[in-house]
Amino acid sequence: MLDVSGIILSLFYIVILIGALIILSRRLKIGFSAKSITIFFLYYYLFFILTTWITYVPDLSDTELFAKIITENYYPPNQSLGVRLFYFATFPLRILSLFKVEIFILFQIFIFELSLMILWKSWQIVLVKNGHDKHLGMNLYLLLAATYPAFLIYIPIPLREFFIFLGFTVMVYGLVDKYYNGNGLFQILLGSTLLLIGRPQLIVIVIIFLAFFQKNKVLKYSFIVASIFLIPLLYTSLTSFRFSPDFFEYMRNHSFSKYGDFAYGRVDWDSYTDIIFDLPTLTLQFVLSPLPILHERSPIDFLAIFIDVLFSIFIYMSTLYAGFRMSKIYLFIFIVSATLFGIWEFHIVGAARHRMPLIAILLPAASYGMIKFYTDITRKK
Repeated sequence: MLDVSGIILSLFYIVILIGALIILSRRLKIGFSAKSITIFFLYYYLFFILTTWITYVPDLSDTELFAKIITENYYPPNQSLGVRLFYFATFPLRILSLFKVEIFILFQIFIFELSLMILWKSWQIVLVKNGHDKHLGMNLYLLLAATYPAFLIYIPIPLREFFIFLGFTVMVYGLVDKYYNGNGLFQILLGSTLLLIGRPQLIVIVIIFLAFFQKNKVLKYSFIVASIFLIPLLYTSLTSFRFSPDFFEYMRNHSFSKYGDFAYGRVDWDSYTDIIFDLPTLTLQFVLSPLPILHERSPIDFLAIFIDVLFSIFIYMSTLYAGFRMSKIYLFIFIVSATLFGIWEFHIVGAARHRMPLIAILLPAASYGMIKFYTDITRKK
């Protein structure tokens, strides 16, 4: 239920936050127009309000917990480290929002739109390095961001996805800048920190990217060798989970008793070799959920997620059409991340939620791929 006073107070916050985004766009030389920023912001807030009545958006159990954190300043002592860190990291936002979810969602949308700016800023580096205008496909990118079903499902509701997306985009910007210009270390570390606050188990991804994006070969291979020891140590320290095949097997198989036929991918893992053999199908199920690859549920049973995967397939195809030269960094980040997510992910619906930032980073390359396809078609005619 919406709080009327929260909605009324939101009008004041909307003006301030949209104004801040317009200023940031100009200072960062992103190129987003004031009109597009305003329409995009209001569009997402309107969708938040409409979710009270429409059934398109699935009812997620986590939203009750995060709404309680926002409105009651509730500290969740029995939740995961990521949720507890989220409580502390967002405390200033909860104060500014007067502990009203209607206002807090505005800050979520603000951070989400800022993340889209940072992601586009990273793509501008790629465009310029390949001899293109840095604003090429910008409006198409915004259109894709406005119609991506997972954004509409998971951003304008009480969840931590907006925070994780911010960390991911800042890290990606740093990685792209590091690859092309040798800079970006600060952004990589900042983005990684934000990402780990949201989901500490992503330390595996952070270490792998830090290793592979080193220009110096000695440093790169030293980091890769060191990561063999660092990953299990840091993963266990941050999550209190064991880093071993038998534990990952337990987590996957235990999900069937907890989630029933919403779970997929029962495994028998005694070694890392067993995991490697199962990775192709697990990763494919993760990136194409809810299509029935490792489960037998009809994808129509998950209508919103089914629409999401159709959109995702379109993004995959457009990104590939953009060409390896343009999209290689984003594809590398996507493939490595999706493969690692595939080991852990076991929920048909949860897969769409957790792959959201991975597909999101493909949106700039997909916009270029769509333009390239249109140009190729018109030239043939």
